[in-house]
Amino acid sequence: MDDHIRDDADTGTADAPAYMAGRHAPDGSPAHRLYLWIERLHDLMTLFHDQFAHEDWEHEYSARSLPELEQALLDFCSVDDGADDTPLHIEAAAAYLGETLIAEAGGRWDWDETAGTDGLPVVRPDPVLGCAPVVPLLVVGQALREASGQVLATAARLLRRAVRDRQRQHPEWWPQRIRTPWVRAGTIISACRAPERWRNQCMIDYLHWWAEQAGGRDRWLFTPASLDAMEALLRRHFRTVEDYDRVADEPFWLMAAWYVGQYVVHNKGALWQYREVNPDAPPGTWYAADNYWTGSVFVSQRLRYDGHAEHPWVMLREAVAGKDLREIVDRFPDPLPHRAAVTGRATWPEQLWPQARPEHLTPPALPPLTDAESAELTAADDLQGPDWYDNHRLNTWLTERRDAFPAWAAAAGGTTATWDFSPASLDRLEALVRARFTTYEEMVAAKDDPFLTGAAWYFGEVQVRTCGAVWRYRPQPPEDPDAPCDPYDVPMVQAPERTRDEEAYGDEDDKEQQDWENDEEEDEDYVHLCDPAGTLRALLLKGDGPETHLRDALAAYN
Repeated sequence: MDDHIRDDADTGTADAPAYMAGRHAPDGSPAHRLYLWIERLHDLMTLFHDQFAHEDWEHEYSARSLPELEQALLDFCSVDDGADDTPLHIEAAAAYLGETLIAEAGGRWDWDETAGTDGLPVVRPDPVLGCAPVVPLLVVGQALREASGQVLATAARLLRRAVRDRQRQHPEWWPQRIRTPWVRAGTIISACRAPERWRNQCMIDYLHWWAEQAGGRDRWLFTPASLDAMEALLRRHFRTVEDYDRVADEPFWLMAAWYVGQYVVHNKGALWQYREVNPDAPPGTWYAADNYWTGSVFVSQRLRYDGHAEHPWVMLREAVAGKDLREIVDRFPDPLPHRAAVTGRATWPEQLWPQARPEHLTPPALPPLTDAESAELTAADDLQGPDWYDNHRLNTWLTERRDAFPAWAAAAGGTTATWDFSPASLDRLEALVRARFTTYEEMVAAKDDPFLTGAAWYFGEVQVRTCGAVWRYRPQPPEDPDAPCDPYDVPMVQAPERTRDEEAYGDEDDKEQQDWENDEEEDEDYVHLCDPAGTLRALLLKGDGPETHLRDALAAYN
């Protein structure tokens, strides 16, 4: 629903400086290697979403997604033909796991020189938790070795338990994290769709038109001879690269560039990629306007470590400058010959030995747990949530309001018996609010006043107890206290879901029930919400007519 909108819309570049310190550090230093890892994460996550995840995968960095991730990892890695797909999948899974652990327990990525062969990226949870760093790549290695399907979930459960323990002692505390730039769910999904949008909008409709203009469709079948034809076409039209640059953005030559790129896709196992310019990216980083790979579509052999990448228009430009187009294309290594796939238990691929040799995978990456401890951990946490209807933030707020109710009732001129949560009591509540405040602005300024806070809770509770409404509250407080106020980031009450009771309807009600079902189909996405505090403030914006009183809010549940 609306709980992901704000999170996905922002790319997180405000936190980028925290990871940029190592950009100019000496090559090979921990700070520089951490910087390179952070730069690579976006590419790993788009690779994961594009090539290793099914179309229904919810890329959300949530603990509940980890069992599915682990099972998919075991299935994928059980077939190893020696290509780079398997180790790239493992690295992508480790990156996803790391981002999930940061989302759950705060903290940030760091570099540990002692991990693996000669250093690996680690997740350091919020320091106040006192938890040891987690090495995601080694946790994934443990998952492959044990093949239990529970290792990634256990990593999350251990951190979630630490968070719960901390919040029992400090109810207002929430893990603080440094967001990793350019890897939020919405950013990744948009990036994965960008090459497809470019290809569909700019290229597919032009294919037949361009081929006829360029000498006939039968010349352009992605054969080596067609590269010679393209080179001859370029030489006929351009004497210098400056001549080509002047028309490179015209539809005919865009199509010519697409053809060469698609040739590499067809014959060299490359993939289309596109990185949109991020105006907030630090200069020189992958997403800045001055980066070679940003703002222009390119083809990349991203499923292999020795792969090549290039912009198609640059390939044409080099051919105009006199280089042989076949040689330009052959910078992309030929696809590896198919080897017999080995099916069985997942193993650690040789390509990852420089990062973590098999001997580094033997010790458990997670604290060893007895069967009883593991069962207790699993029973205490189903990995779901926190959701908007049952979470630490909401439950803490409700507990505080219930505990403060006797004092509020006394200050409001009554007792817990006289303030009985009846619909009739709303008239008395409204009179109190109107008597205490004279303007809307005055109420806004006093929004944290104990009387108003208690009145809002009471008004919501009447709807809960009378109409079956449920409380809801965004699970996490805003990470940026200076960000614009989110109108949904307040305790609200929501109408219960409407369900059909088959036995409640007789023949005389069939037509009415059918009408109700038709209305539901037309408006099935509508959910009634009430912001109690906002409704109290609105009293001073309305007159004394129909639907202007607190008791009128109950009619919305009929």
